[in-house]
Amino acid sequence: MFKMAGIACILAGCAGWGVSRVGEERSRVRHLKELIGIIQRIRDEIVYGKHTMPEICLILKENCSPAYRICFQQIYEKVSGPEALPFDRVWKRQTDICLRGAPLFEEEKDILRNMPQNMAAQEEKLQAESIGRSVELLVRNCRRAEEACEDKSKVILSVSLLAGVFIVIMLI
Repeated sequence: MFKMAGIACILAGCAGWGVSRVGEERSRVRHLKELIGIIQRIRDEIVYGKHTMPEICLILKENCSPAYRICFQQIYEKVSGPEALPFDRVWKRQTDICLRGAPLFEEEKDILRNMPQNMAAQEEKLQAESIGRSVELLVRNCRRAEEACEDKSKVILSVSLLAGVFIVIMLI
């Protein structure tokens, strides 16, 4: 009786570990899609809306997931108040905080972190082109991550269950 309960617990634990790893892979894809949407919205607001970055932060705060919403609200408040701080420093600090736990590669995080550097050009078209290259990189990475996620999901679940079976066999 106790052996069967132990076997069930080991197999459930290994399966749970596998499911959590698959969830991390899917979370990465979800974060990439969110990042693509944010950066495309920034580009559109610059080109078509002719908004400044603080105004864009106010717009983004209404259209993003809760984690990014807080980030953009903090940026807007810190750069538009009576004691306004430099935009690029606030942007970098707040995006660092926001992206700290995100399951993204550093180069992907750097795209959002370094967004003010893309704004160095005075002309909107040049800014949009620079941002467009960033979006293209993220879209490529997102496609790769989506393709890999399906394959990895099957492998991770299989290996985790096999590891559970192996552990059970070793303990019997």
